[in-house]
Amino acid sequence: MIRALRDGLRAAGRNWGLALLLLGVNLAAAAALAVPLAALMEDDLTQRDAAQNSLTGFDAGWYNEWSERQSGFAADFSPALFGVGFVFRNLELLLGGVLPAGLFVSAATPSGAHADPLVLALGAAYLVLQTFLAGGLLGVLRAPESGWSVQGLLHGSGFYFGRMLRLLLLVLAVDGLVFALNVPFAAWIDRLAREAVSENTAVALLFGRHALLLLALLLVHLLAGYAKAVIVVEERSSALLALVSSVGFCLRNVARAVGHYGAVALLALLLAALWAAADAAWPVSGYRTQLVSLLLAQALVGGRIFLRLALMGGQVALYRRSA
Repeated sequence: MIRALRDGLRAAGRNWGLALLLLGVNLAAAAALAVPLAALMEDDLTQRDAAQNSLTGFDAGWYNEWSERQSGFAADFSPALFGVGFVFRNLELLLGGVLPAGLFVSAATPSGAHADPLVLALGAAYLVLQTFLAGGLLGVLRAPESGWSVQGLLHGSGFYFGRMLRLLLLVLAVDGLVFALNVPFAAWIDRLAREAVSENTAVALLFGRHALLLLALLLVHLLAGYAKAVIVVEERSSALLALVSSVGFCLRNVARAVGHYGAVALLALLLAALWAAADAAWPVSGYRTQLVSLLLAQALVGGRIFLRLALMGGQVALYRRSA
């Protein structure tokens, strides 16, 4: 486990330019909604006292009045997304089946878990883009000491794209099965929680069912990661057989595979905690501090991307040693 973590971090470190490239891709995708949102807010703030108030702090009165008039993707914007709020919001949407693309919305989905169709469409397009790039990234991480080039990355991405896309569809089908099984399970747990005598018992039941759903989704993600590694390392053409091989590999190496995945997850949580501490300690009161906050936020995103590359690199290294 430790060796896989070290190998993954080393592979990502040797190819740190990949993290910067993916950060640029992420920024471009975010700008598709951020730029129109900024234009909407700028138009509304023109010639209003709230403009100056918003420069030096948060004008709650203006925001409440502005948000009530919004529709579409702008209605999903909220100050709760600042700081580490985006983590909890994304988790809520994931467990509600809203992500990705609203595919798994059901009777078990909380009433507050919803997102604008435009936001979901952009997220679905970004998921396809990630699937396209996955083959090229794994091709680089398969031999991290050889370096990379944009041409080679795009060539590898195109070469493996069909297989990765078929794997994505298989994984989404498995996720759909998880959510389908969760509907009667959630209804049963909710009924037990309503009938519970103790409030603590009811809270534990509700929290527990969400935790089990999250663990199931993380398990599917773990298996999908090793299936991608199988496709690239062994040049498999069948996505289904790659997924079956991934299941067999993880069953034979449960401790190492799960331990490595958990270690990277803990690093991601530590990164989010550091961001929360920095965000709380850094007051934003002017465009200079706003620029610093923007750079800190992008450092957070870049760090998360780096850890994702380290996870992929560690899974490739672990599979090559233990398969």
